[in-house]
Amino acid sequence: MAQSSDPLASLPSGVKLLLRNLHNLIPEKLTDSNYPAWSLNVKTALEANLLLGWIDGHEAAPPKILSKDGKENPNPEFQTWIVIDTQICACFLAVISPSVHKHVRNFTTSADLWNALAARYNSVSTAHIYQLRDKLHTLRKGTKTITEYLDEVATILTDLDALNEVIPERDVVNAVIRGLPHEYSSFKQNIRMNNENISLNQLSGWLTSEEINLEIEQKLSIADSASGVSHSALGGRPRTFTRSSSMSDLFKAWPLCCYLLVPL
Repeated sequence: MAQSSDPLASLPSGVKLLLRNLHNLIPEKLTDSNYPAWSLNVKTALEANLLLGWIDGHEAAPPKILSKDGKENPNPEFQTWIVIDTQICACFLAVISPSVHKHVRNFTTSADLWNALAARYNSVSTAHIYQLRDKLHTLRKGTKTITEYLDEVATILTDLDALNEVIPERDVVNAVIRGLPHEYSSFKQNIRMNNENISLNQLSGWLTSEEINLEIEQKLSIADSASGVSHSALGGRPRTFTRSSSMSDLFKAWPLCCYLLVPL
């Protein structure tokens, strides 16, 4: 029977499927700005199929030649290993952008290629960590909604997590509070007077409620102002009513002409 020309023919079907489709499992190619996310995706795909050892050194190449009874013969395990390793290299090259290709020449194994990429981009990652930490601590809500503001915080934390950089939750909470505008002054004061450790999830819920309360207060303030303008137009003395004003105060402030308009 003719020997199969498929270099992956002797491999388990699951391994063959992964090697032929690894480039489709990585959502975006490696660039100078996405190494943490890219490397995490690659490692996850390889680890899920027991192939991570090829790039982390735990699956070192077996001997190329076996000696037995004074004879030397090719080691079939080496042939299997080299096929898998070469396929992993090919997959790496398929998920690396053209601008990065020039940095991965002349590497003969997937581990060498992987280590070269790590050495190049880990220094870039360190600078990125400082940039993200600074962005977190100088972030301001501004005109964003609370949801948009917290989404931006979550994005920064996700990027830091991809770089294996953990920020204490208390520091994150303090950064979020510090970035709130002046209309949240009372809220900020109440939070700072609370001696208990507050989680980011708790803070998120409270901020959402506070945003709703502030919107209601703003609408009531606008309504009160409009009521004062209408009152002046009727010839009465302008007066601003608060939500605590009693109904008797309200009736006392009406001019006589308003009473005449009320049906008996």
